[in-house]
Amino acid sequence: MASSIDSNAHALHFQVGQFLFAEAEILDEWNVMAWMDMVTSDIDYRIPIRTARDIGQECEVFSGKSFHMIEDYGSLAARMKRIIGGHAFSEIPRSRVRRHVSNVRLKGSSLDGLTVRSNLLFFWARDDLERIVSAERQDTLRWVDGNLKLARRTVLIDHVTLPLPNLSIVL
Repeated sequence: MASSIDSNAHALHFQVGQFLFAEAEILDEWNVMAWMDMVTSDIDYRIPIRTARDIGQECEVFSGKSFHMIEDYGSLAARMKRIIGGHAFSEIPRSRVRRHVSNVRLKGSSLDGLTVRSNLLFFWARDDLERIVSAERQDTLRWVDGNLKLARRTVLIDHVTLPLPNLSIVL
C-alpha cells in the first residue's frame, strides 16, 4: 500500500514540476497568450514588497500591505495584450529573459488545489544591462478540465530593492 501512495506522490510531483518548467519555457519565449491559457479565470498574482529589518528588531519581512504588483485575470490579460501588440514600450525591444525554476515542493492539497513552492532565479538583460532576481514562488495549482492551471501566485523576492527597471514581465 505504501508504495502505491509513494508512486502517486511522485507522479503528482512530476506533473507539478513539468507544469512549472513548461510555464517557464512559454514565458521565456514570450508566448504570453499561451501563458494566459495556463492560468485560471480567478487568478490572484501578487508580488509583495520586502521590508528591510534593523538588527535585533522584530518585524515582518513582508507586511502584506505594500505590493509591487497585484493582478487578476483582466489586468494580466490587458498587460499581455499590450506586450504582443507592441504597446508595452518598456519591452521594445523585448528583454532577454531566462527563468530557472528549482526546488519544487508540493506542500499540500485541498479543495482549492495543490499548494506548491518553488525557487526562481530570473535572468533579465537589455542592451548592456543585466540583472538577476532571486525569489520564492508560492503557488496554488488547480485541476481544470484535466489540466493543471495556476490559480494563485505570490512571488517573494529576496531583494529589498527591486533590481529591475520595471516589472513588465511575469516572474
